[in-house]
Amino acid sequence: MTSPFYNYTLATFIRGLNTLHYILKKGEDHAKEHNIDLDELHNARIAEDMQPLAFQVVTATNNVGKALARASFTDPPPQYSPDETYEGLYSRIERYIVELKAVDARICASREGQTFTAPIAYAILRSKGVEIGKLDYLNQFTA
Repeated sequence: MTSPFYNYTLATFIRGLNTLHYILKKGEDHAKEHNIDLDELHNARIAEDMQPLAFQVVTATNNVGKALARASFTDPPPQYSPDETYEGLYSRIERYIVELKAVDARICASREGQTFTAPIAYAILRSKGVEIGKLDYLNQFTA
C-alpha cells in the first residue's frame, strides 16, 4: 500500500510525465496530418521571450531527477540539455517514468511540487494548432 505522501508526489509526477508523453504524441500526429516538420514543434514557443517546447520537456524531466535525488538523499543528477529531436523527448520522458516507478515509496522524502513546464508544453502545442483539449491534459492525471 502506498502512502498519501507517495500518491501526492511520485504518483503525480508519473501522471504528469504520462500526460506530457500523450500530448507530444498528439502534437506529432497533428504535424504528420498537416505536413508540419517536427522540428517546428520541437522549437515552438508561445512568445519570443519564452523557452521552446523542448526546453519545457527537459525542465520537467530534470525536475523529476531532482525530486528523485531528494527522495533518496543523494546529489541531483546533472541537468541535461534539450534533446535535439522531437523523438528524443519521448525517450527522455520514458526513462524518467521507469526511474519513478522504481522508487521505493517507503523511503520517499521528496518535497518537490508540480512544475510549470507541463502546462506550458501543452500551451505551446495548442498555439501551433494541435487539437488537444483540457481532457487530453487532465485524463492522465486522473488515471
